[in-house]
Amino acid sequence: MDQAMNSATQFGRLLRENPQASQFFDQCTPAQRQAILLQLPQMQTQAQLEAFVENLPSAAL
Repeated sequence: MDQAMNSATQFGRLLRENPQASQFFDQCTPAQRQAILLQLPQMQTQAQLEAFVENLPSAAL
């Protein structure tokens, strides 16, 4: 549970630091947002999470 919470916290921080990714996430439907959030536990490292957020605007949902 701690890892999932940490990933979610880091995801929120990274979104705030990346306006393009944040705008993309804001425009997603609730189902799309849920699909994105369900992928967070798969991120094993900070670098993976950063790359995930960086590439979020180009992701095909």
